[in-house]
Amino acid sequence: MSESVLKTQELSRQFGKEWAVRDLNLEIPKGSVFGLLGPNGAGKSTTIQMIMGLLPATKGTAYVLGMDPAQEGCAVRQRVGYVPEIYGFYEWMKVEQLIALVAAYHKTWNWKVCETLRGEFRLDNQQKVGELSKGMRAKLALLLALSFEPEMLILDEPTGGLDPAARRNFIETILAHYQESGKTILVSSHLLNEFSGLLDYVAFIREGKLELASRLYDLHQRMKRARLIFKESVPPILKARNVINVKMNGREAVVTCSDFNPDETPNELAQSTGAENVIVEEMSLEDIFVDLVGS
Repeated sequence: MSESVLKTQELSRQFGKEWAVRDLNLEIPKGSVFGLLGPNGAGKSTTIQMIMGLLPATKGTAYVLGMDPAQEGCAVRQRVGYVPEIYGFYEWMKVEQLIALVAAYHKTWNWKVCETLRGEFRLDNQQKVGELSKGMRAKLALLLALSFEPEMLILDEPTGGLDPAARRNFIETILAHYQESGKTILVSSHLLNEFSGLLDYVAFIREGKLELASRLYDLHQRMKRARLIFKESVPPILKARNVINVKMNGREAVVTCSDFNPDETPNELAQSTGAENVIVEEMSLEDIFVDLVGS
């Protein structure tokens, strides 16, 4: 793994008696696109708020670009672009007024980048922020996060409210362009497949706990589905190594293999189960998540 730009150690946050995030250990390499994935309520937003210095941790530590956000939150936010799930805009301001306000807080603000994005997003300078649709508010938040050319970009459910065309433009154009600059992106989302084409690393969290962290390529290589076809009905018990999920239907059984070896696993499955034929299938990121940590 290359140099890390973000690292958490036992990072935890408790609300009352409930742990929203517990003992989270993450390490994000410089220049990568890292997906923090999980269902709604898994603790993703709470984690990001601690990373940004907006919420104190109950215990544990986080370091962002070598800084402790608990002590240097303002410095972190000067160098990290952040698109939150819920936008805290001044509703009475016009778009140009809000842009000018945010620009005043950033010495690195690039007006050329700002105007390019404003034109691409079709944001009207004279329109009041409170009159913008949810999708246009998302675009405004992205513009504010990108225009000061941050060293790292953190996106919390960034495509919420965007129509399919805008989502595609966001992912394929905006993020791809940012990624080419060699900077780091952390994306939090419950829509697992939406960003899979851009991600280098993924971490799955559920109920505030880390279930899995892996390079995405490695995960796809070792997680496969195999369709087992039998001459008659499927045996009531299938004995096979490294199988974490089984679905039976008539003469077929679909199994998920957690440590797939293309040279060995198909033959092993046929011999151990008595299947007449074994058909190997690729899995989407969402399929992997569901089979690994449950629906």
